[in-house]
Amino acid sequence: MKRLIIIFFILLGSCTSEFSNEKKYSTTYELQIQKNHNFKQSLLNNIELKISKLESIEGFNKIKTYDNLSKKYYNYLTSIENQIKENGNKIFFEKKSYSKIGKEFIMKTRKYKNEIESLSNSSNFIKRLNLVFTMDDIKTKGNIYISYLDYFFKGFPKEYSLFLISEKKRRILEFENEFIDEVTIKNMK
Repeated sequence: MKRLIIIFFILLGSCTSEFSNEKKYSTTYELQIQKNHNFKQSLLNNIELKISKLESIEGFNKIKTYDNLSKKYYNYLTSIENQIKENGNKIFFEKKSYSKIGKEFIMKTRKYKNEIESLSNSSNFIKRLNLVFTMDDIKTKGNIYISYLDYFFKGFPKEYSLFLISEKKRRILEFENEFIDEVTIKNMK
């Protein structure tokens, strides 16, 4: 009987700790999302300030084109965030394949990356852009390929998916800030 009581308390303790870990993960993702939000706001303000002061430089049209592409994709990701908040990351999947939203996400991300890539002359910038915005399948050490959305979204908590989208939005703004600096420095020479 004593063993049964001990086993009961061990099981009860492990159930409680799992819930606790789940709550910890959820809280951590929420804090990271808030941190990203604050950082993104700072980047947005910085971009607006730069653009307002650069209207007369050569290359301003490139900057404006970049800004328009980024705003469009950023707003698209905001709509994806809202859908994930309501329905979780299952929005990307339909049975064993990608849903319409999943396919659209892949297509719009690739299109954004390609359009931004065509505006830059920096091979380092383009290389990093490709690393951040790739939609390629992930190859494991055992030469197994896992599709992008499965690898990053399938089976993960909603908060983690929201964090990934928040992080992608942050990267959009970081790259745009860098691009504006690149064009500005080029004009100073």
